[in-house]
Amino acid sequence: MRRITSAVIIVSLLWAARPVLAHHSYADYDRTERYALRGIITDIHWANPHILFTVNDGASDTRIEWITLTGAEKTSVAQDQFTVGDEVVVIGSRNRNPAVNIMTVIKELHLPAKNWQWVVPTP
Repeated sequence: MRRITSAVIIVSLLWAARPVLAHHSYADYDRTERYALRGIITDIHWANPHILFTVNDGASDTRIEWITLTGAEKTSVAQDQFTVGDEVVVIGSRNRNPAVNIMTVIKELHLPAKNWQWVVPTP
């Protein structure tokens, strides 16, 4: 009985850790890429684990997985700086699969009309 209980606990812990491990994998992205996407913000989701934007470039929607709320606070980014309808330029890495419209590892984010930019801090 003790072996079964131990096995159940181990399997449960591994299962619970799965989303964390999967979340932090950038295997589907070229982390050195500097792809620039220009478009209009059509949706903003300001919450952890990441601030998310949907940006339409006139042809398709791309989900932008940006920084965490803590990262925003540390770099003096405020939620009220962004509005649906703002033009944005995002520089980061695209998914290697062209059918997956997701960008992450964001290096720069610009709001041209507001003359505002964010550049990833260097360690």
